[in-house]
Amino acid sequence: MQAGLTRRLFLAGGSASVALLSALTGKMGSALAADMIDEIHWGLPSVKDTMFVPRAWSTYVGAIMSLVQEGLLAFGDDLGLEPASADSWKQTDPTTYVYSLRKGVTFGDGSPLTTDDVIASYKFHMDPNSGSQLAAFFSSVDTVSASGPSEITVKLKSPNVQFQYTAAHMAGFLFKKSQLEGKIEDLGGPDMLVLGTGPYKLVEFSPAERAVLEARDDYWGAKPVAKRIVFTSIPDHQTRLLAMKNGDIDGTFDLAISEIDQWKALGNVDVITAPSLGMFAITLDHSKAPFDDVHVRKAIAYSVDREGLVKALLKGNGEAATALNPPEIWSGVLPVDAVKAFYATLPGYQFDLAKAKAELAQSAHASGFEITVPGSTADPYMINILQSVAENLKQIGITMKVQEVDDNTWLSGYFRHEDLGMQIMAYYPDFADPANYPYLFFDSANAAKDGMNGSNFKNTDVDKALDAANSEGDAKLRAEALKQVFKIANEDVALVPVFWPASAMAINKKYKLTGYTAFWYNIPWAIRGFGLK
Repeated sequence: MQAGLTRRLFLAGGSASVALLSALTGKMGSALAADMIDEIHWGLPSVKDTMFVPRAWSTYVGAIMSLVQEGLLAFGDDLGLEPASADSWKQTDPTTYVYSLRKGVTFGDGSPLTTDDVIASYKFHMDPNSGSQLAAFFSSVDTVSASGPSEITVKLKSPNVQFQYTAAHMAGFLFKKSQLEGKIEDLGGPDMLVLGTGPYKLVEFSPAERAVLEARDDYWGAKPVAKRIVFTSIPDHQTRLLAMKNGDIDGTFDLAISEIDQWKALGNVDVITAPSLGMFAITLDHSKAPFDDVHVRKAIAYSVDREGLVKALLKGNGEAATALNPPEIWSGVLPVDAVKAFYATLPGYQFDLAKAKAELAQSAHASGFEITVPGSTADPYMINILQSVAENLKQIGITMKVQEVDDNTWLSGYFRHEDLGMQIMAYYPDFADPANYPYLFFDSANAAKDGMNGSNFKNTDVDKALDAANSEGDAKLRAEALKQVFKIANEDVALVPVFWPASAMAINKKYKLTGYTAFWYNIPWAIRGFGLK
């Protein structure tokens, strides 16, 4: 992540009223007929087995379904909150949010969005039997109810600063109640295509292969420029590059930064980069041997050549990670320079094989051990990171086999939360708030099936500090609570941060996309400045 990046953070706290009345329809306008595009083809590193977000929470599903579904709110180009299917909202006290539904919002089948649909959508995630991978975003919710014919009121169990973003996140995507009441195992598959209130309708889906969207004429907001979008799974990086060169696809997301020069050399392509606020990290299962031994965890941490990986894989377009959070995601709570100064006080485990050997020698596994670590072949960096770590671990007596698997296999294995051992995780922000990552990866509540805490890291002091960071509106107090979290996490090697990368996408030169941001997978990107040049 480039130093000095700033983010405008929309933050509501205390009893302040946060109400934004929508003038969006007027300012967005409609696409002129002359500017309409019949069809575009978009290549993705992966298309999942389902388009039901609660069972396939990932950036690639988001890139598709953020055009089909939307929440009560949306993230703007500045990453702040703005109205979507709700035309206004307010926080009436620290634990109460009230949303007013926009008139004329309909699902892709023409049926109107109702308060019943919103309630059913939220309660699905709140149901412990639903198996929702997004349940953590609703853990603070006490009740959700209709407080008027077109009004929804959400009451929290206690103040939670992060909840304000849920209505704009994938977790807040709205479903039609009748679909959630149907055969849920079929929802998201080709026989029960998910309906949404977004600018496009999902009309065709072949699991793990492709998805086809068609523009909706009855969408309440900006009219889509592209009438039809075809998404195709192209996991191999070079095959995607060749498809772009040949004109088989018009664009793609999630380029490997190390391959940017190859994409730029195509001639018919514009490469767009942006800070990702993302992170790559290695999780180590604290609940079982050998990673229940802190000396083993420290040996692994010292064996990761972060600086070398940034140079080799990111070509300098990113930073070696010394903690879970990229410094820029603290914006609004703590200045970047202050974050970096704080990180400098933490155990950083800079690459040092001599120290790695010394730590392993102090462990209960001094003679070494064998492990197998899965990684997604669709991700631009995972396999290369793991191969580098494996080579370094070999030198201290640990044999690590890298298991290359497809993206669906990798992610489903992580969420099953069984025999986790050592894993690699790439994660990008749900919203620009410094409690986002530590809550998901360090909180004990998320060390469970469908949770993100793949290290099974549990610490009561961390849990208490995270509760304080999530409930407190004062930036200084939040910063102090989060500092405590990171001190404990780094000392105990809750996980092993690798790097904070920039992000990049490619698009055919005849098109433009001005709305590309760190949240490209969580916004309706095809109506955010996409069109002919």
